[in-house]
Amino acid sequence: MYYNELMRKIFNKIFGGLNMSWPVILIMAVALGVWTALMALFVPETNSLHDIAVTPEWWVLPAILIIVNCKKPIEAALKVFVFFLVSQPLVYLVQVPFNSMGWGLFGYYPYWFYFTLATFPGGFIGWYVKKDKWYSGVILSVMTAFLAWMGIGLIKQLIESFPNHLLTIIYCFGIIPVFIFGLFKKWQPRLATTIITVAAAIAIIVFAKPFGGDEYETYNTSFVRESGITLVGQPEVTAWGGSADGGVEFVQKLDDETYSFKIVGRRGGEYWFEITDEADNSYKFEYRYDDDSQSVVVKAKQ
Repeated sequence: MYYNELMRKIFNKIFGGLNMSWPVILIMAVALGVWTALMALFVPETNSLHDIAVTPEWWVLPAILIIVNCKKPIEAALKVFVFFLVSQPLVYLVQVPFNSMGWGLFGYYPYWFYFTLATFPGGFIGWYVKKDKWYSGVILSVMTAFLAWMGIGLIKQLIESFPNHLLTIIYCFGIIPVFIFGLFKKWQPRLATTIITVAAAIAIIVFAKPFGGDEYETYNTSFVRESGITLVGQPEVTAWGGSADGGVEFVQKLDDETYSFKIVGRRGGEYWFEITDEADNSYKFEYRYDDDSQSVVVKAKQ
């Protein structure tokens, strides 16, 4: 009984009893921005501590802490938006003097800028998890399902190269029950979040096939020309995403219209990537393995 009361006091303090003043928000933004930059600079890519500089799952916790410690939904929206608006550019700014790409690092920022824009409506709606109603559980399940998705996507990488991403996987799955039981006192929102999160996890495994499908690795020299795109100079792959285990890497420029790219993925997976040329023109493409033609199909992303 004493343990339950102690845990409830701790949860009440963390999820609703913290002071999220504007100075605190700005200090958090600067501290996490600098920390993330240091992780990107000095920690290997396969290490969990480096993940915060690449994917958003580690940013869910500070976002929720800000949201649930605000008194009004508009306050939550504004403060979580400013937190990301300050922290994300700072991640790249700190790295500029130490990275060979220099200011070119900001080519990766658009992905995080779109994410930042989404935090404003997300923070406003997310504030209603404080109501402890059934719909509060539905709202929270957006984040818990996302965490499940990220955790599932890293499991295969962990199996193939233990202990890579182990800490991130533990965090993704471990923080879900903390949110469910820490934010809610009633069984209705707890049940709603649990059901939706489990259903989402099953759907991810069935449809995204993070553990299945044969791996492939191919070199493509035609998709740029076939798309009618003229690149200026040497392109870079500036962003990518989709199912687990995908990736694209620029290899070499063969002539003015032909570029060689290494493309990796799994059968059944769907992927996208973005390339940027020396004139800062960016183009998005998507690819998948086509069973009919027994080849990888790359086309411009609509």
